[in-house]
Amino acid sequence: MPTLSRMLPELAAAVAAVRRRRFLAGWLELASVHVALALFALGAFVLYRRGVEGAPRAEVARFLGLSTLGLVTAALVARKRVPGRAWAAAWLDVQAGASGVVVTEDELGSSAWSPRARAALETARAALPRPALGPALKRLAPAALFAGLALWVPISRDILGPPPVIASALIEELETKLQTLTEELELPPDEALELEERLERLQAEAETGQPASTFEAVDRLGERLEDEAARALEAAQRAAEDLAAAAGQPELSAAQEALESALATLKDAGLTKDLPPAALAGLQPGSLTLPPGTQLSSRELAALSRELRQALEQRVGALAAGKLLDPARLRAFEGRLGALGEGFGEPDPAHECDEDCKKPGGT
Repeated sequence: MPTLSRMLPELAAAVAAVRRRRFLAGWLELASVHVALALFALGAFVLYRRGVEGAPRAEVARFLGLSTLGLVTAALVARKRVPGRAWAAAWLDVQAGASGVVVTEDELGSSAWSPRARAALETARAALPRPALGPALKRLAPAALFAGLALWVPISRDILGPPPVIASALIEELETKLQTLTEELELPPDEALELEERLERLQAEAETGQPASTFEAVDRLGERLEDEAARALEAAQRAAEDLAAAAGQPELSAAQEALESALATLKDAGLTKDLPPAALAGLQPGSLTLPPGTQLSSRELAALSRELRQALEQRVGALAAGKLLDPARLRAFEGRLGALGEGFGEPDPAHECDEDCKKPGGT
């Protein structure tokens, strides 16, 4: 095949013109898309910096300049899409009437058809399309407008925060959760005070117009309350297992140890707040322990275990009603209670068991 140096000069110039025009058209189309995407992304970043972080215009304006990198990336892609010399010659031939003289001249180089080829080239070059600048500007205009507004329109940091009605609803939900937690659990005084103060700070923050951090603070406090309830649920499961052992353990001493273990677990988890009088029967007044030297009978152990279990179920149910417990973990707890249910069976009312009947062969 002839090189450009051996081709008819007019043909070489026409082929180069076609390829340049194709590159320019492809570059304009790609550049408008690349730059527009960059302006949308950078405009959103500028809006975030100004609205959330309070950054001044001068500090964030330079980021919009990064959108010009779209011109470079578009040029790299457009260059790869430029058609070859043979394609350009075929295009010129079609525009000149598809007589074949241009393609023949391209294949043979200097030929007898050169005068006809010159005339055909003049016709074909006149048909070269002009770069479509208008469509490119239309694609670019919305992105440029958005970026300009993000940079210049006065905005308040409140714009990007949660609407006040949403923030109020979230805080009210937290208030309900905290109230439920403090009603159902015996929290240490310093911990209860800390939670109250965090809620008060959150309310003040929302009222003073700092919604950008309101959601984050709500999430943190909500997670803290749910963590407290989750720890109480885990302790409730351990205590339920001990209570089932206390109600069904054949050895009185082992059964009483299981009861005392359950009481200690409930106390550590704060689950003993405002227990009903029946659940406190047999315990030392003002304490969640048995009087020193006391050995409960099997009937007393079973009855006390059942009362404590019922109180425990009510307490966990209250935490669940307050939306403090994960439903999946609650179902697992309820399933575990169901599996332990046989240990809480009712004793024979006519039978009073003692240490001897718990021995092998006893009744």
